Amino acid sequence: MKWVSGAIAGWLFLLVGCTHLSLTKDILPSDYLLAKGSKQITFLGDNDHPRFSRDGTRLLYTSRNRVLHKGAQIYEMDLLRNKERRVTFSDGDALDAIYISDSEILYASTTDEIKESPLLNKNFDKDFPPSDLYMSDLYGNDILRVTQQPGFDASPLFVPHAAKPFILFTSRRGELSGIHRLDLKNLPISLVSAEKEKEKRFPTLSPDQQHVAWVEKNLKTDEYSLVLYSLKKKTPLVLKKGEGVYRDLFFAPRTPQRLFYSILRKGEKQYQIEVYDLEKQCTQVAFKGQDSLSSPALSDESTERLAFARSFQDKKQIYMVNLPTDLGPCLEPPAQDTLKE
Repeated sequence: MKWVSGAIAGWLFLLVGCTHLSLTKDILPSDYLLAKGSKQITFLGDNDHPRFSRDGTRLLYTSRNRVLHKGAQIYEMDLLRNKERRVTFSDGDALDAIYISDSEILYASTTDEIKESPLLNKNFDKDFPPSDLYMSDLYGNDILRVTQQPGFDASPLFVPHAAKPFILFTSRRGELSGIHRLDLKNLPISLVSAEKEKEKRFPTLSPDQQHVAWVEKNLKTDEYSLVLYSLKKKTPLVLKKGEGVYRDLFFAPRTPQRLFYSILRKGEKQYQIEVYDLEKQCTQVAFKGQDSLSSPALSDESTERLAFARSFQDKKQIYMVNLPTDLGPCLEPPAQDTLKE
């Protein structure tokens, strides 16, 4: 497989018009999202972080500000019957849920952390709430706490393996935020990557399970980067940087190797969803509009469906749309250099 280098040759002026104002201003009309036939999935509460089941028939997401609860809880939508149900009933917030099988989920929760250290966690950082990771059945009857250290543990990824299954997640201890690994056979936690002056979040695993991508923020310069990390060689590669604020990374389950994310580009007022083809080193705008679009997730189907959150009137709702086969032009010309992996 060929992996592209981090060098970008330059931007195509004819695609964007005035690049000093907005790189993607003239790429798509503001109503492009609706014109592509998107479907609103949720209507109640404030919803985020959708994740498809393996067969694409169900959708997990976080929902808050409901009649019965103000904090965040995990819900599941049956997409065939268009019916949702609540999965978690935590005292604290439950978030970042993913499927690990047809009957089990993995998620983060603040419940025990806040109970165990109420004074310490009275005024916590909302971007890094005190939380641990949990496994549960889909009805919340059988719950296993898998991390128990004070701090922030969230954004989990389950990596299936016959002999050595493990979890990758974002962990923050004090002021150090990095990517950690939990071996589910022996339960030791090991460090994948952390640096004192860099904040690392939103890890996502490539379909071949050989690479992890994450967002890296330089705390001195406030510059954001997309980093690709080889689990075998234990080496990082900067894919993109300096375009704006990246978040919500998600690797497409199917080839080609495509990294989806939401980004607040310089010169833009709203987040938009973009996709980066690692082999072609091509950035394309998947969806943009008058509202912020975030938290992309792709189904593992021949006709890929994209689920995402759309902000409107200070709330987010989950939408779903068939991913168009043609996402338009690349935002940069093909790079000349490649990196062989």
